[in-house]
Amino acid sequence: MNAMALRFDLQQSNEYCSTHMQNKISFHGRTFCKQCSLEALERGNEEHKHAVNIKVRENHFKGAQLPSRHENCGFGNYVTENNGQLEAKQNCAKFTKDFLAGMNRNLIMIGRPGTGKTHLACAVARNLLDQRKYVRYITSEDMANEIANAWKKADDSEANAIYRFTDTDLLILDEYGLHDQHESRLQLVHKVLYARYDEKKPTMLISNFGLDDLKENLGDRLWSRFQHDGLTVVECNWADQRVGEVA
Repeated sequence: MNAMALRFDLQQSNEYCSTHMQNKISFHGRTFCKQCSLEALERGNEEHKHAVNIKVRENHFKGAQLPSRHENCGFGNYVTENNGQLEAKQNCAKFTKDFLAGMNRNLIMIGRPGTGKTHLACAVARNLLDQRKYVRYITSEDMANEIANAWKKADDSEANAIYRFTDTDLLILDEYGLHDQHESRLQLVHKVLYARYDEKKPTMLISNFGLDDLKENLGDRLWSRFQHDGLTVVECNWADQRVGEVA
């Protein structure tokens, strides 16, 4: 009965929709254009989808945990004032392009503080995140602490913590060698690096060590693994840009 009443209440109106060149529909004393109503509904659906996509993107970027100071860093706003900076930018941009093409090699950035290493790392991260890749940024000290403290939580363990850092598409490990040199902490960091090698997952390692010191600190076995699938080394040896130090 209700369906029949509803059907008979829908009647063609004498009013005309100039947009769609058709008569409007009359329903309970109100008139509307069927096509206008369908388009309005479609716009509402598209606006909802757009809002959802924005939220998903925000959460995706938030999951990378990029430092607030560098969350808007890109290749476009990385200033190149010398050939070394230009080469570093080009190497990181190529690493990003190759990564998206399926080439899962590692990248190491070494050099003095204040030379823009973290800026370039976050530029890589943002470009990969834009393509729905999963990236995690963390300092070596914080990663070691998170793994070491996992046993204190009822629903966590060292193995689970290591897996979280192994599972992401790209791990950006900053400040390697700064506050992670206690033997037990360093072993935890190295466990993650070994695990990522086993899973064929690339790592970007950033350090103030020189290359020889870094090789010694990683050890022969881990250094060999870092090179196995290909390795890009970016050396940043220009002046500290934060304090305007003269080289």
